[in-house]
Amino acid sequence: MAYQIKVKSRLPALMRGQLETLLFFNARQHRKREEIAATIARYGLPELVDDRGWLRVQVAGNPDVQTLYAVHEEDGRARPVGVIVYLRDGQDLITVLHVGVADDYGAGGRYASERVLQQLMQHIRQVARRTAGISHVAVAYRASRLRTATA
Repeated sequence: MAYQIKVKSRLPALMRGQLETLLFFNARQHRKREEIAATIARYGLPELVDDRGWLRVQVAGNPDVQTLYAVHEEDGRARPVGVIVYLRDGQDLITVLHVGVADDYGAGGRYASERVLQQLMQHIRQVARRTAGISHVAVAYRASRLRTATA
């Protein structure tokens, strides 16, 4: 059977170790160390919470944080291969706070052609379009804003 990459808003708690690896022990995070530290200083430290058998990313001081997960599904098995944490940050803005992509889905990886980060960002743009008042998406690790369609 061929594999599929699905973007989901929930992840079972049994995948905690895999999610921790994506979010906290990502091999490429050293490239954005200063930006990550600045994001944590501004918005708070992310932590994983088991919410009745489902994982949730919580960021101190920001109860409205939401998360999307990219999940590789194949032959009845699943593993998270991407995560994106975001929040409504003002009247017209969604800010992406944290991103993690599995090494084999990153540049040069076996599944790089799946463009997991782009898929997750596309879902965030769709969320922005469906949310009243949102007209911009920003990535906390970047200085510039990414414009989206007005909701």
